[in-house]
Amino acid sequence: MSIGSSKLPPQAAIPRPGSSVRGPQQQPQKEPARPDAGKSAPRSGGTSAKSQAKGKGDTAGGLQGHQGLTTGGSQSAREGGFDSPRDPRAFPDKAGLERLQGEAARPAPRGPELPSREAPPVAPELPQQRKTTDRESSPAGRPLPDGRAKLRALVMDRLLAGMKDAHDRLATFAQNPGRLGVANLNMVLAESAFTYAPWMEASSLPARRVGMANLLGVPQSTSDAALLRELMGEIHQGFVEFQASKPGLEARRRYDEVLQRYETMQVQPVVPGHDTGPMLAELQRLGIAHELSFTRSLILHPLLLAVGLTPDEGSDTQVMVAGLTLEELGSLVAHMRRLNPRLTNKLVRQLLLLATTDKTRGIRKGLGGSGVKDVQELARQLLRLQVTHHLVV
Repeated sequence: MSIGSSKLPPQAAIPRPGSSVRGPQQQPQKEPARPDAGKSAPRSGGTSAKSQAKGKGDTAGGLQGHQGLTTGGSQSAREGGFDSPRDPRAFPDKAGLERLQGEAARPAPRGPELPSREAPPVAPELPQQRKTTDRESSPAGRPLPDGRAKLRALVMDRLLAGMKDAHDRLATFAQNPGRLGVANLNMVLAESAFTYAPWMEASSLPARRVGMANLLGVPQSTSDAALLRELMGEIHQGFVEFQASKPGLEARRRYDEVLQRYETMQVQPVVPGHDTGPMLAELQRLGIAHELSFTRSLILHPLLLAVGLTPDEGSDTQVMVAGLTLEELGSLVAHMRRLNPRLTNKLVRQLLLLATTDKTRGIRKGLGGSGVKDVQELARQLLRLQVTHHLVV
């Protein structure tokens, strides 16, 4: 069973370069009266000239107002942001990262300027922008001194939300756990998963790459591999700081409590041990080696049964089984409990550890094929021993 702008004022007051705008107060000078003009001459000429000047003034003012509304509307659209709420599995607040990159790449304010005909696109900005110098705003300038710290804080916020999500899913399922004695929690909180979304944007959009380089404080000429390593290092540091922070420790405490409930109910949660998403292919393309900790999920716990990447992964306290998918491992646990209803969560983990250990050669092995039959037979044998009181459990 699976667990499941404000509006900107128009800029009509600033004329475009090279254009002359006639204000409403400017009127054409009257021509001097001709000597031979009599009193009976029609005065419609003066009236017509006034109407024509008034019409030109109104037209110019209307054009200015239209230009101001157009400019203000485009700025409002850009500064409002285009990103909708993202999928929970994607990176650590995609909109938040874009705002950080936009702040890092944003040029310094240089006083009032004339509006250009084609305004360049700008990334969504933080509510309070930070003033930068001309040197900092140049592509080869210095990065924001707090750019890395903001990136780590963003990672920590997303980790806190992820831990709360895991807790809430488990707590909800515990209200009605069913009779199978197993719960699949298909969720991963790994550094690789948090790195993938911002890196793919930076590697595909030049503007995002400039923002990423400025945020991390590296030159624009930095290679893709070196830039990715810098990003990986900051994501890792965010994970480390989260686990040592007060909110992180509190989230872990609540997570431990809900897992203890599962131990009491004798329902074994099963989780993926690693992220196996597209970030691994990207690392291989760039020739970057990584440790298993880069893809290992943060929600691993000794009371969980996890799917491993390699047979030698895991330990006596953290049982990880390689060779099966999450669904296959969950089904195996459910079948073991049908064969032996007396199995506790601890016995389930011990039997699986025993079935994946080659005592003759002293190595771990994957579970599959005959290994699945072996663990099922171990469950039957244990039941017979329990019934006949040959084994005290």
